[in-house]
Amino acid sequence: MMWIKTSLLLIAIVSITACVNKDMSDLQAYVSTTKTQKGHVEPLPEFITQPPYAYAAREVRDPFKAVVDIEVTTGPYRGPKPDAHRPKEPLEDFSLDSLRMVGSLAQNDNEWVLIKDPDGLLHRVSEGHYIGRNYGKIISISEEEVMLVELMSDRKGGWIERDAAIAISE
Repeated sequence: MMWIKTSLLLIAIVSITACVNKDMSDLQAYVSTTKTQKGHVEPLPEFITQPPYAYAAREVRDPFKAVVDIEVTTGPYRGPKPDAHRPKEPLEDFSLDSLRMVGSLAQNDNEWVLIKDPDGLLHRVSEGHYIGRNYGKIISISEEEVMLVELMSDRKGGWIERDAAIAISE
């Protein structure tokens, strides 16, 4: 087995050395003709300077100034904002669209509505309670719906009020 590997290796070496041509005259001729050739680079195109443009329209609006005047406020924010010191209520963990009003209760002058959360738990709430992730405060209740006001961030450091409602689901 060893003699087969040795003979194959010997045949490969002999065939490789047989293909080598020691005559390099064609390569040397090509290199010498290439070295004698002169290269030609075209000159760069001439750069034409333009005169500067002078903005002469004094009667029209300056294009570099804002179209709307931006009101800069200084001092502390005075708009609506959530109460950071108020304890969070259980229904504030859920978004409004996941809560369902399933009924209402009344006893003497007290009125409540029953809100079902996504976990299937019923919660009894009335005016003044908070529900939803956007600091929604219940402002009125009826047999058909719960009205509330949410505080939404205006993404500028302030808050805006938005009305929302949860209607009874059948």
